[in-house]
Amino acid sequence: MFRAFIIKRELKRLRCVLEEIASSDTNMLLTTQTSDKDVAALAAGINTVLKQSRHGLFEKDRAEAALKRAVTNISHDLRTPLTSALGYLQMLEADDIDDETKARYLKIVKGRLEVLSALMNSLFEFARVIEGNTEFDVREVNICNVLRDTLSESYPQLEAKGFSVDVNIPDKPEMRMCDENALGRILQNIIKNVYVHGREYLRVSVVGGVIEIANEADGLAELDTERIFERFYTADASRTSKNTGLGLAISMELAQRMGSRISARVEHDLFVVKYHQLS
Repeated sequence: MFRAFIIKRELKRLRCVLEEIASSDTNMLLTTQTSDKDVAALAAGINTVLKQSRHGLFEKDRAEAALKRAVTNISHDLRTPLTSALGYLQMLEADDIDDETKARYLKIVKGRLEVLSALMNSLFEFARVIEGNTEFDVREVNICNVLRDTLSESYPQLEAKGFSVDVNIPDKPEMRMCDENALGRILQNIIKNVYVHGREYLRVSVVGGVIEIANEADGLAELDTERIFERFYTADASRTSKNTGLGLAISMELAQRMGSRISARVEHDLFVVKYHQLS
């Protein structure tokens, strides 16, 4: 009888504490004042639920904050070239504009609209990837050849930006199970990130089936490598790069859906991205 009384009293106390936790913003957990194993197990189970609930709320708040940032960034990215194009179109309506100035303004308008089109294409591609509408044709692929082809396609942009490129791709095939087009898109986005945000030096290599792309860049000390693959993340706080920050996020989504892994780190004065096809 005495044991039952003690347990009943403890359960009543735990209920009161739980009501207090539920009605307040606190990280407090239940603690027991009895040595009864069943009561202790019950308290431990409730604490597990409380921790999971708090983690869920934290993730929800973080997701909402990320969505707000994304909406703000997208609005800015789309509005900037559109507003600029409209401004030049209004100047084109002036009666005293000469042919040379008109041609220059039209070229600027075209450039702004091309930027806008590229941004919209990135958004549509990202939406298609995260909705799972991308179908993969997984087969054995020589990832060295895919990297060579992608690097060749990007070479004009790298050359125009004055990059020195150090290539270490073995002649021996590195065969992996993946979708060749998806892998090409992943590598294309990573290399594009290099010539958009990097400078002067690029190193490309394949070692043990791991693709490594490393480049020099400014502002590496402020770069958050934990967020680099996050949707709409950009280290350009002023949003002047005309870039949604979706390229690396698309690469991450494609990689994860193919069962591969991408990681990033800052190594000395280089920004290093590694791609590892797990199968």
